[in-house]
Amino acid sequence: MTMALGLPCREGLLICADEEVLARGADKYYEERISCVDLFGSALVSSYGGSSDLWQEAIEKISRKLSELQGPDEDGDVCVTPHAIYETADEVFTGMGRPSNLQMLIGVGGVFGSPELFVFDQGAMHRAAGIRCVGAGESSLIRYLADNLYSPSMSLEAGKNLGIYLISKAAQYVNGVGAPIDAIVIAGHQPEWLGDTEVKEREAAMLAREKSLLKQILTPPSSSATWP
Repeated sequence: MTMALGLPCREGLLICADEEVLARGADKYYEERISCVDLFGSALVSSYGGSSDLWQEAIEKISRKLSELQGPDEDGDVCVTPHAIYETADEVFTGMGRPSNLQMLIGVGGVFGSPELFVFDQGAMHRAAGIRCVGAGESSLIRYLADNLYSPSMSLEAGKNLGIYLISKAAQYVNGVGAPIDAIVIAGHQPEWLGDTEVKEREAAMLAREKSLLKQILTPPSSSATWP
């Protein structure tokens, strides 16, 4: 099982995913599970849970349809809006029979305003207002951590830390999720990848804070306080 998450913040949208994939026979291999499609005035970033083949098929078909909508390179000056991407993706999923074994995150950024996050899950396409996890992100551990740590008003810096932390905890405790971790920020029409060094540094910092701060819940707030 893999994991991907979309995390809207004040200054942008973060999409993270692990790279471990379990093949038949419990063999493991690693692949980049985030795709970027550059368009005129916008960009589409996606990741998935479920079938890799279906995700790749969906991305190829969505990209092709959006290219046709945008027009030829020499006069392709049609800005592809989030609404157009939503409708195009929904049409593609319908043509594919709205597969139940595919979950997909679609982040859209561009010159039009704040980035948007769309989710395809259980055969339905919808807009997401808060954090969304697919694949192993549906585990109770990740839901608990996200419910207690996430806020749509959090800064992008905090969002980067949280996204990487959630993937890291899933890699530690959920079978089928494993490093390395990929992360990309959508704050305009040019998505920005987080480098491997930055991802590892943020992961290490979050795990160190967890180790020191979690123990504090066992200690009374003052020496005179009764416990419990």
